[in-house]
Amino acid sequence: MTGWRYKRFILILILCLFPLLNGCRVIVFDESKDEQKVEKVVQRPSGNWKLDAKVQLFKKSLLIRGETTFPKGSIVDVHLKPYPDDATSLQIIRTAVEPLDTVASSGTVIVKKDGTMESITIPRPSENKRYRLEIVLDPRKQKEDVKKILGSLGENLSNSSGSVTLTDESENVTTIKKYANIMKREEPDGFMAKLNLVAFDYLDEQ
Repeated sequence: MTGWRYKRFILILILCLFPLLNGCRVIVFDESKDEQKVEKVVQRPSGNWKLDAKVQLFKKSLLIRGETTFPKGSIVDVHLKPYPDDATSLQIIRTAVEPLDTVASSGTVIVKKDGTMESITIPRPSENKRYRLEIVLDPRKQKEDVKKILGSLGENLSNSSGSVTLTDESENVTTIKKYANIMKREEPDGFMAKLNLVAFDYLDEQ
C-alpha cells in the first residue's frame, strides 16, 4: 500500500470510529444518571407501611405478636378497652358500638431491626367481659429519627392500611390503628383463639 493510500485509509478509519467512541461516552453518562435515579428512589420514604399483628387469647392474659415495615425503634402502643355491658355481640362485630374510654390494660412495644415487634403480654381483667384490643402507632410519640421518616404528623402514613386521621389542636394527625374484638370466654373468639388485628372500616375521632 502506497503512502498516500495508507494515509487515506487511516483518515477514513478515524472518521468511522469517532462517532462510535462518542456514542460510548454518551451511554456511560446515561448509565450513571440512571444509577443516581435508582439510588434516590431507594432512599425515598415509602408511604405504604404495613403493621400486621396477632393476639392469642388466654383466660387471664392476651399475648400480642407482630411484624411491620416501620423503621427500627418505632413505638407501638397497645390498649384494651371494655365495651359497655349492654352492648350485644352483634353490635360489636358490626362496629355499631364504641368501647368505653376506660383503658383496662395497656403496654408499649418497640419495632426491632428485623421488622418484628417485641411480643407483649397484657392482663385480661375479666373473662366475662367483651373488649376491643387496639394497636396504635402515633407519629407524635416517635423519636426524632423515626419522625423524619414517617412525618411529625404522620404525613407519610396516609396510604397505609389502618391509617386514621384525627384532629388535634387544629392539626390533622395521621395514625395507624388496628383492632380485634375480644369476646366473653364462652363465646366464639373468647378463649384460646388466635386473632388477626385488622384495620378499622371507620372510626370517629373527637
